[in-house]
Amino acid sequence: MFEETTYETILERMKDRVSDSMDKREGSIIHDALAPTAIELQLVYIDLDTVLREVFTDTASREYLARRAEERDITPHEPTAAVWKAELLPKTLDVEMGTRFNCDSMNLSVIGKREDGIYELICETAGTIGNRCQGELIPINYVAGLERASLTELLNPGTDEEETEAFRDRYLTILRKPATSGNKYEYYNWAMACEGVGAAKIFPLANGPGTVKVVIANAEKGAASELLCQQVFDYIEERRPIGAQVEVVSAVELPLNVTAQVELGKDFYLGQVQTAFQERLAEWLQDQAFEAEDISVAHVGKLLLETDGVEDYTGLVLNGSAQNVPLSEEQIAVAGEIRLEVVV
Repeated sequence: MFEETTYETILERMKDRVSDSMDKREGSIIHDALAPTAIELQLVYIDLDTVLREVFTDTASREYLARRAEERDITPHEPTAAVWKAELLPKTLDVEMGTRFNCDSMNLSVIGKREDGIYELICETAGTIGNRCQGELIPINYVAGLERASLTELLNPGTDEEETEAFRDRYLTILRKPATSGNKYEYYNWAMACEGVGAAKIFPLANGPGTVKVVIANAEKGAASELLCQQVFDYIEERRPIGAQVEVVSAVELPLNVTAQVELGKDFYLGQVQTAFQERLAEWLQDQAFEAEDISVAHVGKLLLETDGVEDYTGLVLNGSAQNVPLSEEQIAVAGEIRLEVVV
């Protein structure tokens, strides 16, 4: 806002207030007396510009955005740890809570027992890094009689700290969509307030009067785990109006398979281009979660054409057809198999 209020501009304005009968050239007493003040005033205007950016939600940096949101008791989601199901043999083994295991570079500890030989373990390092653990477990604490331990299923994916723009969008949604008396916006805000939820869609009267259906996706805009659905349900149950019947379910993933023939630019390789396109497609599909009614062939073609190394393409097909891919109300598209061929 104050970009044009420079040192030179301020200095000239100050000189204009001095009689022209005085020497105002550089090096004169008037010039040398006013110049330091003009510099300090320019710094003040720079600070004022910063204040204006930080005071508004849509331009504030993370620190001041969080301080604005905290006034409404809204804070960025903290990173969460991945929870795994593990099989320990022999099944008659009884393992104490807190027993620690190692898997690659990650350490995990026992937090619950599901049945004989089946335990729940939580990664000691929060974040999505814990989602990549797999395979055999090595006990850190001595477990008498243990023959074999391995991770079998990711029960609840770990999540990273909420990104600034995602937090900004969530906060702006709360400001712009008034939530009162258990309306659909309130259920949306309740769902999004739960750590691990990346998108939500609300269906009032889904199963008749007094019912609400909440469909959620995880932080990666994929299908939510049963544990996450239960956590969201419990959170909403504590806050919903008396009498409402709430159902929380996961979004249904629809893999988007893409095939096309591409003309590559000089010094580009097919594998390199295919990986770059898959990353762009996955990111774009995440942005479309619960927003798009279908996946447009034209949009996917635009993404492909904008991928570094792609000069042109032909024969673009989505899920076996050259037509747009429709999505149901509870579906979200995720990147599936990508098959690009080089035009000879």
